[in-house]
Amino acid sequence: MTDISAAASARLADLRRDFDQVFAAPDAAQAKEQENLIGLRIEKDHYGISVPEIGGVAAAGKLVAMPSRSPGFLGLTGIRGTVIPVYSLAVLLGYPKAEEDVRWLAVCGAKEPLALALGSFEGYLRISRTDVHAPDRDARRHVHRFAQAGDVVRAIVSIASVVSTIQGTAERA
Repeated sequence: MTDISAAASARLADLRRDFDQVFAAPDAAQAKEQENLIGLRIEKDHYGISVPEIGGVAAAGKLVAMPSRSPGFLGLTGIRGTVIPVYSLAVLLGYPKAEEDVRWLAVCGAKEPLALALGSFEGYLRISRTDVHAPDRDARRHVHRFAQAGDVVRAIVSIASVVSTIQGTAERA
């Protein structure tokens, strides 16, 4: 009787796992119609970062300040065994330089990784692509799209544009 109970328990566990996976995995057609964003806030403004544009989000560790002429450069930190430069996303978006309490980092770039210090982290957002639009007028630097998420409009930061600016500044220095 024990063998039947063990087999039944194993089968039941398999069925439960399969059932849960159906609801855990997004429908492929639905996934194509959605934009996945990391929501954040800088001062009173709401922003989003497209998840496919970054390598991940990490809790900030120790930040070692270093002198630099690069705008927004905060210093160096270690992530996953690699020392990488950290830049203030707020400064790169044109906000005045202020002392930042760096708690979260968006890791960008594969060949030459860098991290962007995020403002107030607001979470993960899944937004319909129909709610993502190009700006009607000139937007803030590095912002090429906007997303309506409920009653909040978020400026979507182009990470490629931000990284290009950082690399251009580093080359000139």
